Amino acid sequence: MILRRVQREVTEAAIQYLHSTYLDYLRVARSMAPVRGRVLTSRSALGSYDFESTSRQGCFLRLISVVEAYVDTVSAALFRENTPTTHELVRRLVESAELRASATWQERITSFQSYHLIRLGELARWSELDAGIEVRNAIAHGLGQLTPRQRGGPAARKLAQ
Repeated sequence: MILRRVQREVTEAAIQYLHSTYLDYLRVARSMAPVRGRVLTSRSALGSYDFESTSRQGCFLRLISVVEAYVDTVSAALFRENTPTTHELVRRLVESAELRASATWQERITSFQSYHLIRLGELARWSELDAGIEVRNAIAHGLGQLTPRQRGGPAARKLAQ
């Protein structure tokens, strides 16, 4: 029998949040009765709206947000564990580095490599999470459509996966 060891309580919490979020989405999706006789979608200059798509997008956004919060929480814990903060100047420098490390995903990658010696971008299945981050951005900033920034370049290539 193989026992899975989780080093941090926050990892278990993140797994629970991911699992619960998805199960809640499935429960709602399965309980939806088909509606007859009404148009439940709308189109405008902002794109289209329908409950099913919005529900899926909300679930996806929450899943990626849980991962983001988890990565930031682990980073902050690593900063606290590995840095003596008895001196006020050191404490402020650590706080500044910690805040900067959570500003963007590129900052997270750079900070994990520089400060914690962990190469996030080289972890197994990173490319899937990276594409998921772009999907989350399309949901959050483009109402489910690609933003103008995402329509070309690296984001479009990530999403092609």
